[in-house]
Amino acid sequence: MMPTPDYRRLLAAIEHSEPDRVPLAELGFDSAVKEAFLGRRVRGVCDEVEFWWRAGYDYLYLRPSYEYLGAPGSAAVGTPLHDQPDSEPFSMTRGGPVRSWADLESYPWPDPATVDCTRILEAASLVPEGMGIISGVGGIFTRTWMITGFEHFCLSLSSDPQLVAAVFRKVGQIQAEVVRRITVFPKVFAIWYGDDLAFGTSLLVSPRIYRSHLYPWIEEMVSIAHQAHMPFILHTDGKVWALLDDLVAMGVDVLHPIEPTAMDIAEVKRRYGKRLALFGNVDLGSTLVSGSPEDVRQEVRERIRTLAPGGGYAVGSSNTVTSYVPTENFNAMREATLEYGHYPICC
Repeated sequence: MMPTPDYRRLLAAIEHSEPDRVPLAELGFDSAVKEAFLGRRVRGVCDEVEFWWRAGYDYLYLRPSYEYLGAPGSAAVGTPLHDQPDSEPFSMTRGGPVRSWADLESYPWPDPATVDCTRILEAASLVPEGMGIISGVGGIFTRTWMITGFEHFCLSLSSDPQLVAAVFRKVGQIQAEVVRRITVFPKVFAIWYGDDLAFGTSLLVSPRIYRSHLYPWIEEMVSIAHQAHMPFILHTDGKVWALLDDLVAMGVDVLHPIEPTAMDIAEVKRRYGKRLALFGNVDLGSTLVSGSPEDVRQEVRERIRTLAPGGGYAVGSSNTVTSYVPTENFNAMREATLEYGHYPICC
């Protein structure tokens, strides 16, 4: 049976109502996964659209193309996700290109008015009827510490806090303006912002740092999205209990991916389910990688049974679908969602 995408399905889930079925939601895929699914190379936007459509997603996720020297750029179509700068093993002690006020002045900052958005416009002309586009930008916090170097960033919070504030401000202004551009593009119906603020057991820095330097820009981007009548989705790995009240207060609509080893998603649903929709949580660290397809099916079934009643949930991995996820397990996640996810939930 041919897929029947409907981006309104995902919007309904985000709005805590029950569409016809639980949607699928994913931030990204390694090219190896897409190519194994399609049976051919992924070479451009047309192949990207076909993959997301045939896999059963109601949208295509695509960001503009631009880079910050020394920090992650934007994902390029057809490039394996874990070969891109966003996922390189950056050294926490390696110095970044901005370590002084002189560096700040000479740094080649991207111009938000000229970043390359042609892939999004091309995708808008190719998506099937009912399918939408989700776009967004990468992390302000992540780019700030990568531009300065994490060790230097941490030391500068004490020794030169104004420099840190200036880098945050410059990155935030650029990212917010790119979001503003994105919201006027055809077929774009949601903004997905990614910024890793924690690891498995703790935040990366004090909440005070986020509140002082990052939150104003999240509030700005949320406002831009909401003024365009679009939901705002936040991706962050790790244990972020200490931030959830703040994120809700700022108007974040969706939290992704709620790593199983870091947070109990059932408890997140119990405490925040009327204010936050939840995406993801199918275990990339275990079930999707080393489990059997039946293990994946049962985990998806349990997630749907626990989280989907009343809306507010979309099935996805607890990060992204990486090259080391067996194709049969990826397919089991998709197929189980289609099998067990029809409303009213009865599994």
